[in-house]
Amino acid sequence: MTQLVVPFAVVALSGLLVWVWFLGLSPLRHVRSEAKRRRWSLEEDSEGLWYRLTGNKAGMAWLAEWNGRGPRPYVELSVPDTPAIDSWCFITTRERHSGQPPRFLAGAFTGKTEPEWVAEWMHAKVIETGFPEFDRDFVVEGSSPFVPEQLPIQLLERLGDLPAPLLSKIFVIRGKGKLVFHVEETGRADALSLIERLMLWANQALV
Repeated sequence: MTQLVVPFAVVALSGLLVWVWFLGLSPLRHVRSEAKRRRWSLEEDSEGLWYRLTGNKAGMAWLAEWNGRGPRPYVELSVPDTPAIDSWCFITTRERHSGQPPRFLAGAFTGKTEPEWVAEWMHAKVIETGFPEFDRDFVVEGSSPFVPEQLPIQLLERLGDLPAPLLSKIFVIRGKGKLVFHVEETGRADALSLIERLMLWANQALV
């Protein structure tokens, strides 16, 4: 009996180690493989808790990162936006706005400095868009009184096309010539497919 138990335990342990390796390392290996195949630039940390991708899609330069160092792992995609506005505009769904706000942690904990727009976001004022269908579903905040004249109505229209589970987690930042999509509670294994989906969506929404 003992002769059967020992080999079985070894096989079970080996299977467990392979499973842990697949969940922990395989997703990052997939990111490296895709970055090489698509000629994206890749930066990553040694712990596998953060990576950044840069590339170009249909003439649109983009930067994306996944950060798993905090309590709420997130994906962030940044693309150019025209015309560039001096103030900042922030968009969330009403569901998201009434729940947990996006969490941006600076310093050693996340390995990155605080985004330039965080201070503006902390003091932004809610803006009525004048469109009942948008005001019902979204909360738009602006960092200056000039934002209402620069509301991204087309962007609000296209946001409604996103799947409800994704839309409920998304936070949009617009200003200084960039458009940023911040999605929290995104695991490493799901990050790359989400980045690709957001790139495709942004490319269509900004046409």
